[in-house]
Amino acid sequence: MKHWALGISYNGARFHGWQRQQDNLETVQGQLEAVLSKIADEPIRTVAAGRTDAGVHATAQVASFSTYSDRDQETWLRGLNGLTDNDLGIIWVQEVDSDFHARYSATSRRYHYVFHDQGRFPDPHMTTRVWHCGELDADAMHREAQALLGEHDFSSFRAAGCQSSTAQRQVNACSVRRSGAFVVMRIEANAFLLHMVRNIASALHDVGRDRAERTLKELLLLQDRTALGMTAPSDGLYLTGVGYSQYSFPEGRPPSFLNIA
Repeated sequence: MKHWALGISYNGARFHGWQRQQDNLETVQGQLEAVLSKIADEPIRTVAAGRTDAGVHATAQVASFSTYSDRDQETWLRGLNGLTDNDLGIIWVQEVDSDFHARYSATSRRYHYVFHDQGRFPDPHMTTRVWHCGELDADAMHREAQALLGEHDFSSFRAAGCQSSTAQRQVNACSVRRSGAFVVMRIEANAFLLHMVRNIASALHDVGRDRAERTLKELLLLQDRTALGMTAPSDGLYLTGVGYSQYSFPEGRPPSFLNIA
């Protein structure tokens, strides 16, 4: 048996999230496994580093699978990209050890959240790709975001349906910067809770609009999701990197329409 890891990029707008669903809704995992199974000529099941929600995008999702099929790296890469549709692409394929697990072997995840804040009306070319909102103070958002650094209980930013046994997470970096008409949040942590990044984006949006009722530090201390307002839409969220201590996979990047490194 051989064991493989994949780097995956996808536009999440038409997918009902990563995870395969029993009611035949279109998901990233469902399409990927169907194509892998066809190439391998055997049933294939995958595991992802992060089970992204409906509408969430990725430029550097990582998935792993095992197979008895004797295909080489180039065959997997060409075959997958030849059979998947235009909303899903395979960036790289790499053989890994039998104990590699895309989710449990990961030591960090990185997300970008993209706000679009210029113009009276939404840009139709950016529909499903960003959060259209009013003018934002990116500098104020960046300053406020530094309160998230370190290990905290993120209960105030955790969705009600989250199944994690603990709300403790370690945020390694969080920045907010402007890129032309866009304001971009970049956040990296050891792991994330359900809707955690989108709830942080919502809180920072209120800071950028100068209408925040509480600071992020106060929200952390409250450990109460009801203290925060709406969850930011999935449209602006991108999984852009997954770190592993034993492997150096190709680096992910922010969405290509942003002129930032």
